Amino acid sequence: MGHQHNETYPKHDNHLALNDADYSHHKTDIWKTTGILSFVTIAEVLFAIYYEKSLIPAGAPLWILQLVLVVMSLLKAGFIMAVFMHVKHEAKAFILTIMIPFSLLIWMIISFIYDGNDWNGRNKKRFGEKPHPSVLKQHGGVVVDHGHH
Repeated sequence: MGHQHNETYPKHDNHLALNDADYSHHKTDIWKTTGILSFVTIAEVLFAIYYEKSLIPAGAPLWILQLVLVVMSLLKAGFIMAVFMHVKHEAKAFILTIMIPFSLLIWMIISFIYDGNDWNGRNKKRFGEKPHPSVLKQHGGVVVDHGHH
């Protein structure tokens, strides 16, 4: 299942050296991968700008933009893992050993964000938009805006 190369090494030279054909092959792979990742990143940025400037004012929900950006970022992360970490050349069992915990990590992050937003919403319902007096006391009477709207 592994990725096969026709690598031959000099007997008394650096055992990590590649022959010219393999070096060219690896160099081509790196440029191809860099091009693909650059294209996807540029597409993400253009989509986000278009969505924010045109579709959100027209009434499109923000969560669609967020979902597209998260999915594209996960695809890029998977591609980076496959190519630069050489996971695509490994046995399927090893790939699953890497991808299942990675998937659970992503699920955990989403769950924490959801839980934090829910907690924040409940506190706003309970105390209103102004911070609770105990929070003001912790911050020395200064209202701190952490960018939450």
